[in-house]
Amino acid sequence: MSYGALPSSKAFTDRVASAQGRIVDIGRRTISVRNFTPAEGTVDGGVLGPAAAGLVGRGRRASVIQVRAHSSTRARSIPKRFPHTNQLSVLRVTGAARVLEGFTVRGTAQGHLYNGLRIDRVRNLRASRLRVEHIPGDDGAPPGETFGINDYRTVGSRWSHVVVDGDGVGASGFGVNGSKGLVACDVTATRNTAGMGFAFWQSSDVRLVDCRAIDNGFSGFNFERSTGRTVLVRPQASGNKYGMRIASDRSSARFVIVDPVMTNGVWTVTMPRRWYGTWNHQRRSDITLIVHGRSRPDLLRFETY
Repeated sequence: MSYGALPSSKAFTDRVASAQGRIVDIGRRTISVRNFTPAEGTVDGGVLGPAAAGLVGRGRRASVIQVRAHSSTRARSIPKRFPHTNQLSVLRVTGAARVLEGFTVRGTAQGHLYNGLRIDRVRNLRASRLRVEHIPGDDGAPPGETFGINDYRTVGSRWSHVVVDGDGVGASGFGVNGSKGLVACDVTATRNTAGMGFAFWQSSDVRLVDCRAIDNGFSGFNFERSTGRTVLVRPQASGNKYGMRIASDRSSARFVIVDPVMTNGVWTVTMPRRWYGTWNHQRRSDITLIVHGRSRPDLLRFETY
């Protein structure tokens, strides 16, 4: 099933709804939907719902999904104050299982902020060879914190060969919010100048392999209220205000960093003394650095503020 230019987000969603369990192929084209449409508490350019098994394109340069520039009439749907979040996204994916491969989600000028690709309560997502670019945001906290990718309350997501390029206008690149058992391999988050490269909120049991956070405005890898065990294998963080930052007002999670790309011979973890109105519950003793198979606490540097 393929699409040309679509007059509205509803047209995109309606056509996907007729997939009847098949994977939707968008072909070599740019799909420009008009406006964002309210649905199930969110406001979306398009929705990949439970009728489709997935969405694939012919490559990140050949297949693009975007909202037509200056077509949005939904600026009033955006909340004004923290902690309320921006619920607008170019593409939202829902359902029990999904395959996403070989396309780009692109931001366009709308005169207001919105999110890029939202994965909403999906189990066992398989997402690869994707690019999300130029999604606008202006803060490291809601409502100005938007996400290029928002992995929201998923279980068992697998991401590989993904780039989230904020292009100098992004807030946070790769967001993980309330998800469990996520694995990301070869994911780059770059040029998200208002927020984080990778932003984890209330996530558990995460594994990152060969992931890069480059030239982001606040933290490269940011973890808040994490639980369980998080493993970072060969992470790279450069050009960010903080390379890796951990904060929790509830409990201490376990972190293992394996063979990272060092800066000045060390890997630095930043831990604020106080966070969310109380002291930071994350313990330094729960953070381990492994280099060439050996524990190297001497190469693990802690900073506070």
